[in-house]
Amino acid sequence: MTRIDLCCGLGGSGKTTTAATLGLAHAAAGRRAVVLTIDPARRLANALHLPLHGTDPTPVPLEGLGFPGTLSALMLDHTATFDAVVRRYSPDPETAERLLANRYYRAISTRLTGAHEYMAMEKLTELVEAGTWDVVVLDTPPTQHLLDFLDAPDRVQAVFDRSVFGALAEPGGGILGLATRRALALLERVAGATTMGDIREFMRLISGLSAHFRERGTQVRALLDRARYLLVLNAHAPERTDLDGFLDALSDRGRTLAGLIVTRVAAPAPAALGPAELAARIAGVPQAEAWVRALLAAREAAVAAAQLDGAAADRLGAQAGLPTWRIPDAPEAVRTLQGLATLVPNLLPLAAQSQ
Repeated sequence: MTRIDLCCGLGGSGKTTTAATLGLAHAAAGRRAVVLTIDPARRLANALHLPLHGTDPTPVPLEGLGFPGTLSALMLDHTATFDAVVRRYSPDPETAERLLANRYYRAISTRLTGAHEYMAMEKLTELVEAGTWDVVVLDTPPTQHLLDFLDAPDRVQAVFDRSVFGALAEPGGGILGLATRRALALLERVAGATTMGDIREFMRLISGLSAHFRERGTQVRALLDRARYLLVLNAHAPERTDLDGFLDALSDRGRTLAGLIVTRVAAPAPAALGPAELAARIAGVPQAEAWVRALLAAREAAVAAAQLDGAAADRLGAQAGLPTWRIPDAPEAVRTLQGLATLVPNLLPLAAQSQ
């Protein structure tokens, strides 16, 4: 069974870099991993140093890293995914092409509230059903949009309810049908007959896909129920995270966190040299005493930063009562894929866990 690791958190927490590193850790553990980002920003492409395009995962070149597994990555193109769904699940090719050419569909597929989350559900299910991957690492948008994604299965089943589309496309008799026809007539006078014709045709054509979307909603709800939720936090700004609120929001949806990943944790300071040894090593250097004072002050600042970040990570873990993994603050490491791989040991124990 394909496992799902879902990385969530606030914007600026290092979530996308963490998702890429976790994908690499799964590859290091011998798995076939794919990282899917549903965040419309291009941070995943930047993190993996790849031009991610299209609707199919792009293999990440791992030559020279010595990882026994594989890694691919994909940035969600929700418009292209929506078009692919229409072509695949319409009753026939003619219906699909008429729907794709419909002006109202073109507007809906690019601007409908929640369309991005709907197509993220579609792509996640597609990757799981493909049977190609041992694990899907899902890089989500910032927290509020993540909650929208978790609520999307229920919204999809409501929006694509056959009775709603049927009533709008072909109003029946009775009081409800009369009210619907009057409302549509008013809209036609306001919007024009051509626009209403496009809307009516869209409603009629899309109703043929309603069963698929309702089924997808059920499938995705089952996938999200068994996903492993990992909250990514920035050690430098723990106060930005409403941890209790996020835990409550997940609990309200019947889901729980599996653990915390704390990023940008300052590395422990190197072993210290005493003032006398430092002075001896730089003897003869102009202003040697000032250099000794500066070096000692720099080390004290590094020690303080490591202690502060470590305390923040401990406090967050204790507050949530969950296991915590740490990723060191290494801005140079994320500049190359090889540098990103140096962070893998920090998440390898997490990747190696059975779900």
